Amino acid sequence: MKILLEIFYMRIINAEVSYRRKQVSLSEMGQDPEQIIHSLIKQKYSTSTGEIEAEFIIHSTSWRYSPPDQVILTYVVYSDELNFAQEEVRNLPLEELRTVSISTPRPFCPIELEKQVVSHAIRHLAFLVKTDHQHKLKHILSASTIEAYESLWVTLAGRVF
Repeated sequence: MKILLEIFYMRIINAEVSYRRKQVSLSEMGQDPEQIIHSLIKQKYSTSTGEIEAEFIIHSTSWRYSPPDQVILTYVVYSDELNFAQEEVRNLPLEELRTVSISTPRPFCPIELEKQVVSHAIRHLAFLVKTDHQHKLKHILSASTIEAYESLWVTLAGRVF
C-alpha cells in the first residue's frame, strides 16, 4: 500500500481561499508527516519571525483511500503570510465553499474532489478558530482572517439545536 501526504497550502485573501496542493510519498520517506511539512515550509517559504509555529497553522484534516492501492493523508498549512508568487495557485470563493458538500458521493472530476477537500479543511480551521479559547490562533491569524472563519462557522459546521 502506498501512502501519500497531500498538503494544501492556504491563505484567505479578500473573499477567496487561495491554495496550492502538493503531494509527497510517505512510503519511501518513513518520516513523521509534520516533520516533512516543516522541512518543506523551510525550503519554500521564508517567515518573518523565523518560527514556523508563530506564522503557520499545520493541521491534519483527513485521510482517504484512493484506488488501486493508496492512502492519502491530508494536511492543511495555513498562513496569512503565504506569498504564492509565480506558483500555480487555485482560488475558491468563500461563497462557493458554502455550497460544497462532503456528504455527496465522491466526484469523478479531480477539481471537484479537490474543492471538497479544501472545503473540509476550511471547516476544520473554522472549528479550531471558533474553539480557540486559549487564543493560540489569534496570535497567528489576522483580524480579517478570524472574521472570515467566524463567518463561515455556522454555514460550514452547522448548528446544534
